[in-house]
Amino acid sequence: MKLELKNQKTSGNKKKKQKINNQRKREDPKKIMEMGLEPPPDMPQAFKDCIQDLGGSEIKIIIQKFLQVTDLMSQQNRLSISLKQIRSTFLNEDEERLLNAKRQMAVAFVEPCLSISTVNLAKWNIGSSLSYIINGDYSKVLKNNRDSLKPNAVVQIWL
Repeated sequence: MKLELKNQKTSGNKKKKQKINNQRKREDPKKIMEMGLEPPPDMPQAFKDCIQDLGGSEIKIIIQKFLQVTDLMSQQNRLSISLKQIRSTFLNEDEERLLNAKRQMAVAFVEPCLSISTVNLAKWNIGSSLSYIINGDYSKVLKNNRDSLKPNAVVQIWL
């Protein structure tokens, strides 16, 4: 399995969540469309070529999300992917069974700078919901891409 993280610029430093009655509210889908992010922009050819060189085919978007502060903290060393936000299934039955058994698997990861790292993919309970987690050498990905990975930046994960 190969994952690719692509950074998209957002306009300004507007907060993408707001608290209403102590509950978080996601950004309005209309605003995402106004930013030109729906439907998600195509993956740049350089990323497609890199994934194909690694043996990837049938490349599809898994998630497009705003980076949260916790996604960027090296001490957290993780990027969370809420199952509720997944656009396409991307695991086969054996991989899904492995992650459901609280195990993790190593995956090739194409960074925004086009370097290739090996990170771990796991499935965790976070709060009351399930999330896929990219961790392992993820802090190295953050270090390599600190100029482009910022809070509220829009990233896409492709497979």
